[in-house]
Amino acid sequence: MNAFDPMLLAGIAVLGGLGSMIRLALSKWDGYMPWGVLTANVLASFVAGYAVAYFTDNSLLALAVVGLAGGLSTFSSWAGAAVQMAAKDRKLAPVLYTLFTLIFSSTAAYLGLLLG
Repeated sequence: MNAFDPMLLAGIAVLGGLGSMIRLALSKWDGYMPWGVLTANVLASFVAGYAVAYFTDNSLLALAVVGLAGGLSTFSSWAGAAVQMAAKDRKLAPVLYTLFTLIFSSTAAYLGLLLG
């Protein structure tokens, strides 16, 4: 795999954009916690785990993990949401949100790996 292959870069950009659009749509689901961002991160972790198990071609793996899963997941939204909840003096919500994100995302990645 040539990391600077223009077709690979274009594919990553397109899939990253698609993942970002899905994340944006999911981010509208809000409540006690930002359920949409949590769902996006868990789904992206599943996609990454599945792709690692399924694709033997590094270019396809990069398209799925760096492109789609990379656009779908977001560390900055996760951190921003946790900080916003803490700023609103919601003591338990950011802790639960962080634990849910870590536990559910790790579990989803492992399930994807098993199913791939």
